[in-house]
Amino acid sequence: MTEPAWTCSFEKALLTGGLAEANQGSAEILDVEPDDFVRFLEYVYRGDYTVPPWTIDESALATSDVDAPEEEPVPDAPTSPTPDDESGSVFAESTDGWEPSVPADHVLPVEKAKQKKERDMLTLRSTFQERSYVTDGAPNAQISESFRPKPNSAVDQDFTTVFLAHTRLYIFAEMRLIYPLRSLTLQKLHKSLIGFQLYNQRVGDVVKLARWAYEHGTDRSKGGAINELRQLVVEYMACEVDIIGKHKDFKLLLEDGGEFVTDFWGVVSKYLL
Repeated sequence: MTEPAWTCSFEKALLTGGLAEANQGSAEILDVEPDDFVRFLEYVYRGDYTVPPWTIDESALATSDVDAPEEEPVPDAPTSPTPDDESGSVFAESTDGWEPSVPADHVLPVEKAKQKKERDMLTLRSTFQERSYVTDGAPNAQISESFRPKPNSAVDQDFTTVFLAHTRLYIFAEMRLIYPLRSLTLQKLHKSLIGFQLYNQRVGDVVKLARWAYEHGTDRSKGGAINELRQLVVEYMACEVDIIGKHKDFKLLLEDGGEFVTDFWGVVSKYLL
């Protein structure tokens, strides 16, 4: 039997050291949701994990319909004159009878052959570089697509489940010293936030992310450093403060106090004031 591929030294010590778990050959993992543990197992075997889908927020549609402004008609673009109508065109018929002695498209046969060879080489190179041997319907392509964070495209797409899946798995990895998984969750959450269209009705998704990070994540170190998850969250919220700062859910988060307020103010005072 081959040696197991341990995800961290903590797990290896737990199951191969002198603890009771090592004698039993198993360990009980507490404080983890079944879906999060499935994503962890997926990471163990595949090196990545599936991003959960967003959910539908029907109340957001009702709100957006009330405030939706009417679209103004766009005037038709003026039609451009045809080359025959442009008196100043270089192709206009000469009035003094002068004609160029050499046609504009005249190229020597050797030059034509050289240009054709260059075009053929570019075609070959482009075809070679863009070739794909795996179609989008292949199993590994479908798996890779499920790993990739996707942006939202409508106001009723609630991304709370997406954000919290990354956040909970980060906390799981941090508690168990699985550093590669911790970095992966940060990378995927960062990509999700970068592609997130911040509708006013979706500010609450971000606030729920912040609440989870500060209610369940590790507090500041003795030296005052905050963990990378919280740093990512407060920096994103500071970047979008013009939208987030006016929302009632964000104001309630500030009223709750705690380390979030200090961390958020630290970013705002450093970069925005």
